[in-house]
Amino acid sequence: MRNCLRTIVTVAIALLAGGCSFQAGYNPIYLSAQPMALGLSGKSLVVLEPADANWTFSGAPTSFTGGGTTLTIPIGEITKQIALRVFGAAFDGGADFRESAGATTGYRLVVKPKVSQFNYAYNQLKNLGFAITPQVEVELHVVLVHPSGSILVDKRYTSGKVDGSTYMISGQPAEKVNQILHQEIFKLMTDAALDAKRALDSSAT
Repeated sequence: MRNCLRTIVTVAIALLAGGCSFQAGYNPIYLSAQPMALGLSGKSLVVLEPADANWTFSGAPTSFTGGGTTLTIPIGEITKQIALRVFGAAFDGGADFRESAGATTGYRLVVKPKVSQFNYAYNQLKNLGFAITPQVEVELHVVLVHPSGSILVDKRYTSGKVDGSTYMISGQPAEKVNQILHQEIFKLMTDAALDAKRALDSSAT
């Protein structure tokens, strides 16, 4: 049995050691949790400048396992879609998107999110060589701006190192990473939405 497990893991490692390039993209299926309806009146405006909205990460993992592979993933697009989902649910009037704020008449809040740090790993060491645990670490920088131009919140939200589900073999290891990335950006964006509610409620009193 032990030799069988080693064989399975060896196959998995071979998939991650062959100099492969993996592509991933936005996938709403990975967002199993429902965004919070915070009951904020009005509408929000999500703004990502073109450089941030179009940012695509392409790089190797920080781990030895998979070190010869490259993951390409459109983090800007994922951030945009999750921001619209989270802040669209937080506000009664939903959320719109622009690449620049421009005139903000008709909006209660301008949301400027971007992923400022991202790295990932295929951790085999923690499983004594018998399996692989995908790991992600992400930092989300969010600036919340009142339509008047005053900054309500300017904060960096960090996930820390997050483990995904351990597996022994996968033909799509990049999707394991992509799934964790979606879920962590969603969690951090929800934290930002809760901060938005607190800031708006405070400014209204």
